[in-house]
Amino acid sequence: MGIERLDEADAPVVSRERASDTDGDQALAPETRDRATYHAEYRATVDAEYAATRDSWDAAVLELRSTWEAHEARWPSQKDSASPHRPDTLDLEASAEVDRGCGRIREVGENVITPAMRAIEAEDSDRHLIGIEHRLKGAERIKEKVAAEIEARPGLSADQALASVPDGIRFTFCYSDEHYVGGVTTDLERLGALGFKMAKQLKNSWDSDQYKGINTQWLEPETGQRFEVQFHTRASFEAKQLSHAAYERIRNPRTSAAELDELEDFQRQVCAKIPIPPGSPQITYAPRKDRDG
Repeated sequence: MGIERLDEADAPVVSRERASDTDGDQALAPETRDRATYHAEYRATVDAEYAATRDSWDAAVLELRSTWEAHEARWPSQKDSASPHRPDTLDLEASAEVDRGCGRIREVGENVITPAMRAIEAEDSDRHLIGIEHRLKGAERIKEKVAAEIEARPGLSADQALASVPDGIRFTFCYSDEHYVGGVTTDLERLGALGFKMAKQLKNSWDSDQYKGINTQWLEPETGQRFEVQFHTRASFEAKQLSHAAYERIRNPRTSAAELDELEDFQRQVCAKIPIPPGSPQITYAPRKDRDG
């Protein structure tokens, strides 16, 4: 922002001669007043810049929604094209196996992982879990993923395919821009401190032109249950919601090449409008044991 923090050494100095001519309160008044003025101006500048960024994003959302509506008018969605891997492609035995697995996921999610995530949330009031009511992926959507995995890897059992689904349980932390880097870094440490193991290297997409945010995958050590934690700002989360339909079409192999170009261009437009918290593209994570050798 171009404003440096005022440290004690930078404060205006009251000369000894001037101090000796006045009482203690009067001698301190200029320094106290100057520091108070500085901090008030600094806070006002920060608030104004944040408000401008927020207002800019809010205005962009209206434009982007219109752009998406125009795309849908040109490319009407087909009712049966949301996913090429329908849950009814699983045979009865596989479907029943996935249903049992979903029950296990729900039990671990509700009794173990959700209380732990709530405990982490309670550690800091500067951010919160958002969309927690959607923390458990629906059985039908999980079956679609299992069907896709079996198609991609013939010979895989339904239970094995289910074990590879990373987001049957998922959470999203939402931060203000100014607290994003410090908040994410601290919450990653908190997840590790609770014994959760990172199942896959942290994916930092703040430099991407298709998606902004950080995605992580974790293992609950006692059960081996996988779960996902995403880290967003308000704008990046809203952008994800705004572009979700485009994302679903992009990943659908039935989408034409011509539409695919437009979809990727739309996602670039969305990402170009998202304010990027300073330092966010550099966020990484290594378990403490790896850092300590």
